[in-house]
Amino acid sequence: MITPMPTHTTGDQAPISQTGIAALILDDNQFDRLKIRRLFQSTGMTVYLDEADSLQTLHDMLDAQEFDVILLDYDLPRNSGMDAVKLVRSHPRNHSAATIMVTGFDQSDIAVQALKLGCTDYISKGELSAARLRTSVLAAIDEAAHLHASTRAHEQFSECLAERIMSEYSSVLQPELAKIVREMRALKATLGDPSSNLPHDLEQIEKRCIRLWSILTNRQELGIQPIPIKTIQ
Repeated sequence: MITPMPTHTTGDQAPISQTGIAALILDDNQFDRLKIRRLFQSTGMTVYLDEADSLQTLHDMLDAQEFDVILLDYDLPRNSGMDAVKLVRSHPRNHSAATIMVTGFDQSDIAVQALKLGCTDYISKGELSAARLRTSVLAAIDEAAHLHASTRAHEQFSECLAERIMSEYSSVLQPELAKIVREMRALKATLGDPSSNLPHDLEQIEKRCIRLWSILTNRQELGIQPIPIKTIQ
């Protein structure tokens, strides 16, 4: 997703561009952030770049705006890049942003873990170049967009499936509710009759209520919204 972004700066750093890709760097090392900023300037892309030097700053940035791509350094002083990945993936506003882990020279095992947690790509600091950065960023954004579209399609399928299931539940719930109400009315009429089998009847109603509760619980677990029940005669 490449969209126009408003002018914004972090500290004394000016954005590379006022329009284009919204990018964010998380790195506690100012020299490394500056290096990546300069590499972005050599990619030929229109990039709006912001910076974070800690998880707290990252959290504040994620709350403030949406990003297309986020570069996360693994070696943070009090946390790891894995914590940063989890923060991004759980964030309500930026959970679908493309994420790229920036690792040390010999951290391939960490790169694998990052991909498992949801990173779109990873770059070793030893491989950092304008060309490598451009390729990784564009590929990550494209992959994130496809993943978002796939997730939305899955959600739509789940909604349709839930609607079908609820339609089937409705045919079960309506007669059950009607039967319970009828039996309750009959019990009211026999409360004064000493020959009535009230305890047994109440037990049967309780069992039906438990069965109905089980159906409703399963429906809620599926995320199905209630639908109107026909009027009981």
